[in-house]
Amino acid sequence: MMFHFVLADSGLGGLFSALGLNWQTFFLDLAAFLITAYVVGRYVFPSLNKALESKKGELEAATRLENEAAKKLEDAKEQADSVISEARAAADEILATAKTDSAAQIETARTKATEQGERLVAEAREQLSRDVLAARRELKGEAAALVANATEAILGEKLDGSRDGKLIERSLEEAK
Repeated sequence: MMFHFVLADSGLGGLFSALGLNWQTFFLDLAAFLITAYVVGRYVFPSLNKALESKKGELEAATRLENEAAKKLEDAKEQADSVISEARAAADEILATAKTDSAAQIETARTKATEQGERLVAEAREQLSRDVLAARRELKGEAAALVANATEAILGEKLDGSRDGKLIERSLEEAK
């Protein structure tokens, strides 16, 4: 209790009592606080810091993995865009080739059709020429027979084959 008298005499006790505090309770509370702070600092904070550092490491690893995944995703998107561009270019090339091939096939078909048409027209003309020649021969033969009949009727006698032929030839030449 000697300490009590010292505080009371020094005026510090007067301060405590003026504030409505009990100095004994204050020092006991202070001691309890310091002991609690020591225990917390010695045993709680290290394990808490360790847990926080572990979580920090996990978060950093997760962030790193997220960044790597984002980079891989971006690379995959770029690769997909590249593949799509190549596919579009290949498709455009195939379409251009198909158009060129179809145009060539159409032109070949037109050429063949034109050649076949010209050949058919030429064959038709040849056939027409042959038919005209045959018709002329037939007409000439009929005309010769008619002339022979007319000559026979006019002359009243039948001419022989050589005289008939000469007479008909001469008549036809005069008719031209």
